[in-house]
Amino acid sequence: NWSEPNPVKDKRQQDTNCLDDLEEDEVHHYMSGKFHFVDLAGSERAHKTGNIGDRFKESIHINSGLLSLGNVISALSDVKKKSTHIPYRDSKITRLLKDSLGGNAKTLMICCISPASSSFD
Repeated sequence: NWSEPNPVKDKRQQDTNCLDDLEEDEVHHYMSGKFHFVDLAGSERAHKTGNIGDRFKESIHINSGLLSLGNVISALSDVKKKSTHIPYRDSKITRLLKDSLGGNAKTLMICCISPASSSFD
């Protein structure tokens, strides 16, 4: 009874043989990284923008998300309060960035701040 070789089955057998050949002390550790690029623009004062209606509501949501992000960063950076609750659930942005802000994550923030006198509060 003649049959053609099955390359998929042969590959699986080779992979299984390779796994069997690994010794107990050959443990592989992997490190992974993640980049989040987040544009945090839109945090202007409501009276300066002149937004009304839906735009005004959207700016309120943006500003509340930025406030929550500031609260999370503040809670994480306070050395005295390491056991303090971190308010990740307070906004969508903090929930999305949770794994990049807490734990053993290293976070870098780059800010572009306008030096214009109209930007001072």
